[in-house]
Amino acid sequence: MKAGPAARLGLDGPLVAHGLRLAFAAWLAFTIATLLGIPHAYWAATPIWVVAQPHKGLLFERAFFRVAGTLVGAGFGFALVHLVDLPWLQLLLLSFWIAINGSLTHILRGVHGYGALLSGMTAAVVVLPMLFFAEDATGTAQARVICTLIGVVVVTLVTGFFTPASPRQELYDRVRRLSRDALRFAAAAIDGLTGADAAAERKLLAAMSEASESASLITAGSVDGYRRLRHVQGLLVAALATMAAAQASGQRRRRGAARLPAELGAHLVKMAEAPALPAALADLLPGLRAQDPRLAQALERQSGAEALLTDDPKSADARSFRRKAVYLAPHREWQVAIMTGIVPGLGVLLGGIAGWWSGWPMAELAVLGLCIFSMVLGSLPLPQVIAPRMLEGVLGGVVMAILYRLAVQPLVASPLELIVSMAPFMALGGLVRASRRTAIPGIDFNMCFLLTSQAVLPTPAAPLGTILEEAAALVLSALVVTTGFRLLPRRPDRQAMAVAEAIRGDLALLVAGLRPSAPAGSVGPARILRLMLHLGRAASLGARAPAGLLAVLNLGHAIVGLHRELARPDLDHATRRTLDEALAALRDLAIAPDEVAVLLEQHAAHVPEPQAWGALLETAAALRGGKELLRFGLAGR
Repeated sequence: MKAGPAARLGLDGPLVAHGLRLAFAAWLAFTIATLLGIPHAYWAATPIWVVAQPHKGLLFERAFFRVAGTLVGAGFGFALVHLVDLPWLQLLLLSFWIAINGSLTHILRGVHGYGALLSGMTAAVVVLPMLFFAEDATGTAQARVICTLIGVVVVTLVTGFFTPASPRQELYDRVRRLSRDALRFAAAAIDGLTGADAAAERKLLAAMSEASESASLITAGSVDGYRRLRHVQGLLVAALATMAAAQASGQRRRRGAARLPAELGAHLVKMAEAPALPAALADLLPGLRAQDPRLAQALERQSGAEALLTDDPKSADARSFRRKAVYLAPHREWQVAIMTGIVPGLGVLLGGIAGWWSGWPMAELAVLGLCIFSMVLGSLPLPQVIAPRMLEGVLGGVVMAILYRLAVQPLVASPLELIVSMAPFMALGGLVRASRRTAIPGIDFNMCFLLTSQAVLPTPAAPLGTILEEAAALVLSALVVTTGFRLLPRRPDRQAMAVAEAIRGDLALLVAGLRPSAPAGSVGPARILRLMLHLGRAASLGARAPAGLLAVLNLGHAIVGLHRELARPDLDHATRRTLDEALAALRDLAIAPDEVAVLLEQHAAHVPEPQAWGALLETAAALRGGKELLRFGLAGR
């Protein structure tokens, strides 16, 4: 059965309706700005294509941060041009402001970074016209800011009624299912079954990492969502800790160093099916605390975290800017943030200098394109993947704008005719944005159509050369930016290596008897979740993820256990010396994990004290299990 024309275009009934709503919102914003007599009214339609979101909470919060970012950026821009008289200093300070806000897109959490993105771009929108066209710049900059605010209000009102509520309950249910899957993994790990092999471990950790990353977007725009967000993260962290503890328990059982109940695995499976964890855990805890305190503590925390997530969270924090997940290491990517700031900041600075030197009339539009394209791509996790699609959208939008200016615009003589003339192009843009095939380039298609169309009154016929030159300014800036991101792609494997290096650093501190700064630097589930996120992105580009993530968690616990044994006052001199030698050998844990593991096992053979013996063997087992991760990123050194 052949697909219909709409299906071949990536459209269906709901998507067509969504696209037409976007088109109506863009047309309405343009109409309002035109009837109010605001210069460059087409700017009012530009926010429509980026503010609209699949969920209502995200739509409202994104609209809020677009308005906030626009006002902050406009305030900085107007202050800059009125307080600083030297154009070269204005350009330098503008570039610095853009660099700061570009960096903030990878430092601020969730939707908050969108405000920084708009702050940087709006400052450029305000300042660049004044740098290149000082005689008419103030009115142009004010008009652009007003149009942006009109567009945000219109798209929020028009699409808000039709946008579904955020699937927060689906998120909570998914996290709860992952928590129960962690219990099944724990049961398999204790019983030595295949359900706890490396493939199952990676799959479950990847799902947990994805849920952790998407939680801030799904809970956006909701006080209740922000209240529960830290409980979402807390449950994921607790479930991961249970998996690691169970893996260590299973290894101890198989070497005869643990006396766990024979039915423990079956009991954990029953817990995974139970309506509520606290009740299912009550009978198991008393005996387990004596036999395996770490596993008992992990299960208690997981049970408590699930109760906090499912219960009424009104006592939790609701202030959106507070740290919402104290369990987690901050996921700020400092190296990426610095580069994300340098690229647009330096691009605007060099582009501005080149524009002054060349005297090119379209320099302002080209530099603005450099700023917008580089900030947008830089804010994405894998810009090199989106860059080709962005260029497609820019080229399509520019071609459509040229057709409008040559075939339609010369016929427009009144505001009503101008408004009507834009309607079919808005409708086409809405469908392009809604299509599954063209949704990503659809943003740039619409933005560049609007910027190049120059849909204003009066509309004297512009020379073909001028039209092509304006189009070339945007195409050139897009080509420079997208080519740069493709030739110098962001490497998620390197980001993963940086996290792995941080884990090795935390382990080195533990070996030295120091504790990493909690919670941000602890060797714990937070680092593993962040590492899995980067490894997932790297895998999408063909890179292979290392095994042994849970084993590294257990290695941290085992090293702490060695220090605990060493601190015992009743320890004999020979055992104390053996433990000292073991900790000294662990300084090379990342360089030669197998050799260090063998050395620890040899030391254990000469230790009569059972607890010290077990701690040495547990450390050796964790070293062997985590050697891939410990060596990750070291091969090229």
